[in-house]
Amino acid sequence: MLRAYRAAIVGLSAIWLCATLAGCSSVSHVIADSWPRMLGGLPEGVPPRPETPPAYMAVHDPPPARDTKKMTPDERAKFEAELAASRSQNTSQAEGVKSEAPGQRPPVR
Repeated sequence: MLRAYRAAIVGLSAIWLCATLAGCSSVSHVIADSWPRMLGGLPEGVPPRPETPPAYMAVHDPPPARDTKKMTPDERAKFEAELAASRSQNTSQAEGVKSEAPGQRPPVR
């Protein structure tokens, strides 16, 4: 019986503590702005908070239609050829760097 009573007291205390801390969250910025740094306040040089919080982004609105047209098959083929050439150039440069310094490793910091 005593064990159940203690468990109920501990559980109710935990619920009360969570509710109290959640209630304090609406004013925590006031406390954190005025407390010194060593007690958990803001560090020196932090700009002041804006008087009114910024507006929320409109996440329910669809994005505006794009004003650009799709790539034509010729433009796409040209772009893919340029990309392939760039990749092969990067690969050949990397192989050249590897062959110049085979035993060297970057310094560990």
